[in-house]
Amino acid sequence: MSKTLKEQLAQTKRNHIIEAAITVIAAQGFQRTTIKQIAQEAGVADGTIYNYFQNKEAILMGIMAKLTEIEVRDIHFAEAAEVNFDTFVREYIAHRMAEVDADFQTLKVVLSETIVNEDLSQRMNEAFYEPGFALAEQYFQYLMANGKMDETDATIATRLFSAPLLGLMFLRLIGDKHVTAYWDAYTEPLIQFMLKSYQ
Repeated sequence: MSKTLKEQLAQTKRNHIIEAAITVIAAQGFQRTTIKQIAQEAGVADGTIYNYFQNKEAILMGIMAKLTEIEVRDIHFAEAAEVNFDTFVREYIAHRMAEVDADFQTLKVVLSETIVNEDLSQRMNEAFYEPGFALAEQYFQYLMANGKMDETDATIATRLFSAPLLGLMFLRLIGDKHVTAYWDAYTEPLIQFMLKSYQ
């Protein structure tokens, strides 16, 4: 169902505020960022922010929604079912590695805040990670049902599938010099590792 013009305009404004928040938060961190600073960066009145986000944590959730591409993940997995697994792995890994690199400073702030804030961590898990894993599990079950992957526990398989990329992200977050300096060089070896692991 397509969005109404009013809904489209509201989403455009939300996205504009999120982009402004990303700029400010990436520069100075989440805790030091104020709603006033985000409003100034967005070029709107302070009160306008509250028309779209309840508080600063709600903005952080909006940033995470953008970073995880939550609105199009179901489309991505539907498209994945139409191509062979090797193609899916290549496109998925290349895309996610590029996205992590482009948004790394923002990811660093968001993930750091999530780790220290138990309530926020729980909400992030429920809103983004669990639905993502559920979609991935459906995809893996489809592969198994159609003889394209050996039968295994889909819940475990999906988490293991995400683990290598998350591991590289963690190494970069803690300042691993080689991973940081040669991030792009890890894309093809990671693809090959994933293809060998799931053949």
